[in-house]
Amino acid sequence: MGNITTGFSILSSSQTSPQVNEEFSSQREWFPWWQISLKEPVRVEGIRLEGFLEGTDQPPLMTVLISDDGQNWLPVWTQPLYEPDTRAITSVSFQQVFSARHIRLRYDAFGVLSFKKAVFETSAFTGHEQTVEEALRGYKKTAANSQVVLSTLFNESDEFLEQYIDNFLAYTPENVCVALNFPSERAIPPHIKTISPRVHVFNGKIRREKWGHTLLLGHLEAFEEAQTAFPNFDYFATMASNGLMVRKMDVAAAIEQLPLACRVPVACERAYERDLDVDVLEPTYHGTWMWHHFRNSTGLGNYLREKLAVEKVSATQIEGLFARRQDWDQLHARKSLIEGLEDFISFENYMAIEEVLPTSIFDRFGTGQYTHICRVLWSGTRQTTVSDLLEMVPTMPDHFCALKWFDRSRIAQSTVAVTTPWGRSLLEMGQSQHSDIEQFQKVTLAKTLLAKAYEAEHFGPLTNRWWPTDAQGKKGFNWSVRDLICNRQHIELDIPERSPSRVAPAYLFMEATNQRISVALNVRETAEAETILRLSCSALTEDGAPVSGVHLQGYLYLSGLQGDTVFCLSIPRGKCFPHDALARTVFHDEHGYTVDYADRIEHFDDVEKRYFVRKARGAEGQVWLGLPIHCNATVEVGLSVGPDYRTNRSLSV
Repeated sequence: MGNITTGFSILSSSQTSPQVNEEFSSQREWFPWWQISLKEPVRVEGIRLEGFLEGTDQPPLMTVLISDDGQNWLPVWTQPLYEPDTRAITSVSFQQVFSARHIRLRYDAFGVLSFKKAVFETSAFTGHEQTVEEALRGYKKTAANSQVVLSTLFNESDEFLEQYIDNFLAYTPENVCVALNFPSERAIPPHIKTISPRVHVFNGKIRREKWGHTLLLGHLEAFEEAQTAFPNFDYFATMASNGLMVRKMDVAAAIEQLPLACRVPVACERAYERDLDVDVLEPTYHGTWMWHHFRNSTGLGNYLREKLAVEKVSATQIEGLFARRQDWDQLHARKSLIEGLEDFISFENYMAIEEVLPTSIFDRFGTGQYTHICRVLWSGTRQTTVSDLLEMVPTMPDHFCALKWFDRSRIAQSTVAVTTPWGRSLLEMGQSQHSDIEQFQKVTLAKTLLAKAYEAEHFGPLTNRWWPTDAQGKKGFNWSVRDLICNRQHIELDIPERSPSRVAPAYLFMEATNQRISVALNVRETAEAETILRLSCSALTEDGAPVSGVHLQGYLYLSGLQGDTVFCLSIPRGKCFPHDALARTVFHDEHGYTVDYADRIEHFDDVEKRYFVRKARGAEGQVWLGLPIHCNATVEVGLSVGPDYRTNRSLSV
C-alpha cells in the first residue's frame, strides 16, 4: 500500500472483518468487492495483484473504483476481457490520477472475488490533484446539462408498446428521450403520439430484416429523426424492445465510463476479444460465427476497405451502445455507403452488421469512447427472472440501467415487475437491503393485504364447462387407446355428453417416436372443487418388445374454455412416478406452443400446488395446458382454474 502502513480499515461486500495482511475470498455473489479506506487522501496511481482468482475458472473481469466519502464512486480502471495478457491484470498504472480516501476492487460477474495480495500504488497527496468529488461533480453537471436519445426498433404489439413506454418513462430522467422506429406500413396508435414529449414514434422507411445491415440503418433512421424531434441531444444509445429498463438511468455514470474506452461491454457474460481488430481482407477463423460468413461474402472486405476506409473491424454488443453524438455523426455520415452493403449480404451468409460497424467507425474516425448501458444475459442466453431483479440489479455497476432478454408478455412476472407501477412498487420493496421501522411496517401491511387478497381468489374444476351438470362432472369419463403408432398425431378426446364448444377442450399431440403406445386416462370432478386426472402409458418398440425406461411420447392438452386462465396443478405426494413426471409443462393458445414454468408454487404437507398464468389471443380465444405423457410413467394430479372461478352450470343434478 505504497508508503502507508497505518491508518486504514478494510471492508468487503460479504466478509465481516477482512484483514489487510490475509488472503481474501468473498462469498459467491453478484459483483463482490473488497475495499480499503484511509484516514487521509492519497494519490491513487495503480494496483498490483497477486493470486487473483487463482485456482478458479472464472473470467478475470474487474474494476477499480475510488471515492472521497465511501458512498460515491468513480471508476478509474476496468479489465473487461476474458483472456487478457496476464501482466495486464497483475500490475497496472492508471492513466489518470486522482486523490481519494477509499479504493475498491470489484469483481464484475457472479462469482468469488479472491486474491492473495492487493497492493495499491499511492503517493502523498499534494493538494494539486483533482479529487474524486470534483470529478463526479463535473460529470453530474455535464449529465444535467445534456440530452440523451435512445433508439428502439419496435415491431411488437400495441399492448406491449404501452408497457415499453411506461417502463422507459418510469426509469429515465427528464433529459432522456426515446425515438421508437415503427415499420413503414404499421399504423401508430394516435394516443401514443401525445403520451409524453420525451417519446417520439415514427414510421421508418427501411424494411428491416433480422440479419444484415437493415437493423443498423433502422437505428440511423432514429438518429435522423432525433435531429428534428430532439435537436439539442448530446448522446445517443441503441436499445432493444426485449431489453427493458430495470432501474433509474444514471446518465452521469454512463458518461463516466467513456474515458475508460472499454472496447467490449463491462461485466459482459461472453468473450469478445477474439472479435476485435479483425482484418477485413483476411478475417479470423476464430471468434464469433459471423466471421465465417464474412469470409464467404465475396467483395465485402474490399468494399469496407475501399469505400469506408476501414481496414479492421470489431464485433461487440449493439444493445445499449452509448456514445457521444459526434461519434454517431461519423457513422451517420456514411449511411449511403452502409446502404451499399446490400450487394454483399445474402441470407446464406447472414451477419449482424449492427454489431460490427458502429464501434469500428467510432474507433477509426471518432473518439473511440463508448460504453453499454444494457447488460445482456449471454450466459445460457436466458430471459431475465425475478431473482435477477432482486439479486443482480441492486449490485450492478452504476452505468447499467437495462437488462436483456425479457419476455415481451403481459403476464411474465419479470416483465410486469418493471413495466407496471404496482410491479415496480413491489420490486422496490423486495430489493430493499435495509429493514428500518418504515420498511418493517410496509412488509407487515403488505402481508395483511396479501392475506386478504388471497382470500378473494377462487378456483374450481378445470372441466366445469365440459358438461352441463355437476352429476356429469363427478361421473367423469374414461378414455384409452391401444397400439397407436406415435407419429405426430393430433387426437381429439371423445368426451361423453359434453357441452358443445367451438374448440375441443381435450386432445393429444404425439411426438414422433414411431413406437406403439397405449394410453389410458380417467377424468372426474371431486367435492373439493378439483378435476382429478389419472394417466398412464406403455410403449412397444417397432419389433414389439416393451420399451424400458421413461420416455416422452406426447402431451395431453386440456382447456377450461374460459379464455384467460390461471391453471392450478395440485400434485399429491407420492402419486406420480417418476416424481418429476410433470416437470415440463407446455401451453397452447391457438397460435403456437410455449414451454413455461410456474408463476407461483405453494407447498403443503401432502401436496404441491403450481399456478400458471395464461392469456388467450382475442376475446374468443382459448388456452390449453399441456401435460407430458411418458411411457412407463403414471400421473395423478388435481386440475383447477381461476382466479375468479364461477360455475357455468345451471343444473346441479
